Amino acid sequence: MDLIKERRLAVCRILLDVVEGACEVRDPDLIVQARHYPALQREMCLTERDWEEAEGLSVLACLVLSRQLHHKVKMMIGLIAYDLYSRELSISYQRRLAFDVLMNAIDWPVSFKDITLFAPSREGEEE
Repeated sequence: MDLIKERRLAVCRILLDVVEGACEVRDPDLIVQARHYPALQREMCLTERDWEEAEGLSVLACLVLSRQLHHKVKMMIGLIAYDLYSRELSISYQRRLAFDVLMNAIDWPVSFKDITLFAPSREGEEE
């Protein structure tokens, strides 16, 4: 498998793990519906097949591979994780901590608090 495809699958597997933690289901459709997903999809050229192939991969192996991703892609992963976690009105300490651990694992140490500066709430968008 070539490196570009490995990276695509790694991103998919990591986001599948995030959606399972945030929404308690491993549903790629919830990821695809996230506000920041289109930018990641354009950047990585993700396909439906990538989501299927990523299912059987090791999350730890994908986290290791993700450390080599461009910082722009790491930020997009963070923004999508933020989208998924902030679906609820109140975000628990546990979920904020999980977000921080994820960001450190992919070598992009941005906190949940910091990412809110890049991804403001949706309140202003609906008007």
